[in-house]
Amino acid sequence: MKDFFPLKVIFSPAEAFAGLAEGAPGWGWPLALYIVSMAASAFLLSALPPQFIAESFEGVALQQGRGFLFYLAISLPGGLLFSIFTCGLISAFTVFLRTGRLSPRLLLSALIVGVFGILAVAVQDSSFLRPAGFFAALAAAGFALWTASRDKKRYPVILKAVLALGAVSILADLAGGAAALAGSVKVYTASEYFFSLVSLIWLAKASAAVYDSGFPKAVSAAVLAMLGSSAFLFLLFNLRLLPPELFQVLLLI
Repeated sequence: MKDFFPLKVIFSPAEAFAGLAEGAPGWGWPLALYIVSMAASAFLLSALPPQFIAESFEGVALQQGRGFLFYLAISLPGGLLFSIFTCGLISAFTVFLRTGRLSPRLLLSALIVGVFGILAVAVQDSSFLRPAGFFAALAAAGFALWTASRDKKRYPVILKAVLALGAVSILADLAGGAAALAGSVKVYTASEYFFSLVSLIWLAKASAAVYDSGFPKAVSAAVLAMLGSSAFLFLLFNLRLLPPELFQVLLLI
């Protein structure tokens, strides 16, 4: 069982991601874990009462009566596109941070992400900033695609690693489902945040293995990539390019 890939991702992530960097396994396991994790998330969203989710995450208000297929139809393509974009940022930040002094490079990267995040929030109530918001969204998408295209060897590997993190997401959904059956909003919320932290650490381990980077730099790159991806999602929502319900589902999966 120690060589069973899903268990290896959970219990020996560094070894699992090092294996991906060396070409094993192929796309089968990562895609399977991603699909199962999205199906589990869709089932949980369809099974939980909207009020329970609203109490767990302030500001989230899913509509009543949405079924499993509705959430699955959003989760599968939406999660994949989000992963593709995030991996582009991971590639860029990891390569940029792994050489030279960390402090100035980290400061510059954080400044760029911070300005992008501020713009993502500011465009919500400012018609004056909307053109700048559209330009920033196009620039961010183009940048992520460019980093993916210029790193044809390692980008597919980091994408496989991110999809393989579906193994952690499945555990999160199982824990969340158990908390929901027990009727505990606090335990459900705590488990979601706990597994989000685990996913972030595992993502850093994947980045370190794929890009041969030190772990502190890989953690910095993973945090910056997730913040940048979240800001991009908020920017699309505030530009009214994402419907509110689609935006909320993508935040929850």
